[in-house]
Amino acid sequence: MREETLDVLRQVAAFIPEPKQISETPEFVPYPCDEELAFGTRPGAFFTGQWAISVSDDFDVRAFVGRVPELLGDGWEEDPLGIPVSFAQVHMVRKSPRMTITVEESVSPGTKAVELLAISRCGAEEPETDEPARQ
Repeated sequence: MREETLDVLRQVAAFIPEPKQISETPEFVPYPCDEELAFGTRPGAFFTGQWAISVSDDFDVRAFVGRVPELLGDGWEEDPLGIPVSFAQVHMVRKSPRMTITVEESVSPGTKAVELLAISRCGAEEPETDEPARQ
């Protein structure tokens, strides 16, 4: 799940022209899929990746956010979060394999940036075993 999520973050970051500076939020323990706040009921965990990409002063962040659905293309659908915000934002969902990414204009003062938040599908790690693999 981690690598799938990072691949989507890299894909969106690649659409942003140079000069840019990518700041990755440090990774933390994945959230369990049975987290009460997420109304989950399954075992396993999902990975969350969060990046801020600083851009040049002449980069049109609002226009970029508006183009994200077109840039991601087939397999992705826009899924409005239903919360009115004063900044450019798009929430995208990929059905298979399941993934979401929110791309938005940063509201942090002093830095012009695009913020990315990607969340993987629920996954379970294979338990480690000392037994040799069956053939």
